[in-house]
Amino acid sequence: MSDIEKYATDFLKKNSRGNKESNSRRGSFTIFDSNGQSTSIPGSQCHKRYKNKDGLCVAKNPEEESYYGNVRHIFEDVNQIRKKYSKTYNVPNMYRLIWSEDLLKNLQNMNWNNGFKRSCITWRYVKLNSYIKPSIEPKLNTFFKKNPLDRRLFIRNSSATTLDSLEFLNPLQKFIACIRQSNAISFVCLLGTEGKFTMFDSSGQSKETPGSNCLKRYRNDNGICVAIKPEEESYFGRQLDFMSDINQIRRRYAKEYRVPNMHQLTWSNELVEVLDPLDITGVRAKAKKAWRYGALYTYDNTIYQIEKDVTFFFESNRTAKKDHIKTFVETAYRLEFLNPLQKTIGCGRKEENGITYVICLLGPEGNFTIFDTTFQSQLTAGSKCDKGYYNEDGLCIVQIPTQEPIIDYRKMAEEERNKASTEEPESEPLLENHGNRLSLRFLFSFLIAKWFHSVLN
Repeated sequence: MSDIEKYATDFLKKNSRGNKESNSRRGSFTIFDSNGQSTSIPGSQCHKRYKNKDGLCVAKNPEEESYYGNVRHIFEDVNQIRKKYSKTYNVPNMYRLIWSEDLLKNLQNMNWNNGFKRSCITWRYVKLNSYIKPSIEPKLNTFFKKNPLDRRLFIRNSSATTLDSLEFLNPLQKFIACIRQSNAISFVCLLGTEGKFTMFDSSGQSKETPGSNCLKRYRNDNGICVAIKPEEESYFGRQLDFMSDINQIRRRYAKEYRVPNMHQLTWSNELVEVLDPLDITGVRAKAKKAWRYGALYTYDNTIYQIEKDVTFFFESNRTAKKDHIKTFVETAYRLEFLNPLQKTIGCGRKEENGITYVICLLGPEGNFTIFDTTFQSQLTAGSKCDKGYYNEDGLCIVQIPTQEPIIDYRKMAEEERNKASTEEPESEPLLENHGNRLSLRFLFSFLIAKWFHSVLN
């Protein structure tokens, strides 16, 4: 008998006598049920990346397994944790994370000296020592053992950077990507598209149904919101949702600041065609003629991106605002999306210095215009819409021309031929109603007058 076998035999004898206290002092060490009473089948509860081979769990792809874990497996474990907490705390809108190649590209191009400077806009980050659940769950347990006040303080004090493993429980995040830092044993995960940390009700008093408040492209799958077509979901978001968001925030500012001429933005394929061949340098060079440009990180979460960027401007005094506008040599950045006179928009992805942006051209104005931000306006939102637009709840909406009824002249001719072949021919009417009623009355009056004139003569 080898030394290992002797040690194991001695340990199991002690454990079978009920020496559980010494076992509990072994930290994270786990031993199987050694009392000989287990009815489980050996190898019947292997991890999904493992298979049962003669009672032992064996890796299906050993080359993909690592002491640190596999970067593509982290979101599987994280999603298990998210589902667990969603059901424990009755979270109505916890989303299943989708692996994002776009976020992975951000990580691969990141300058680690200041890479997190762009965090808290459309993504947040977590640093890990390994990609395994035991490195995540203890920190979560520590947080949930805190009293409610200490939980709030912890979130408030760290939400501007990272909340470590707690970031994995932000219910509104939908995408994840992770990478091992070069020349380091630590790993970094990005989660998007929420830049603001949101915490669910952790009081244990929630009466909500887990997974009951999913977005329209998601469904409730046993307490968690799962994308119906995950292959169609993207960290960069969808153009249709973007257009709705951009006009929503324009309407909101129009009503808040009494802007009389804030116009709805409509998508322009012509502007997209202008943008397609240009790189960012070309966009800068050609702007300020028939269009201007603004930049976003993604189509998703547009309202938060714009609000975060323009808040400083709106809170400045009049002099500071004027000085700030003078610095807008090429673009007013996200303020461009609030130019009330712009009516069309076309966007596309452009890359600069390893970072991908959503660049949007806005027309037809080549000059930047901002509304009165002093709260002194006495005008009514939407009261001075341009021709072809009408006021709809403070926003100038483009009028859709009334469509003429579609007339199938070939069908009408065929029906006339069929009618002519089955009916007796009728005498041709003296008059045809090619005009309006006034014309017929005038003609009839003229004929009566002519008849009286002939009788009198």
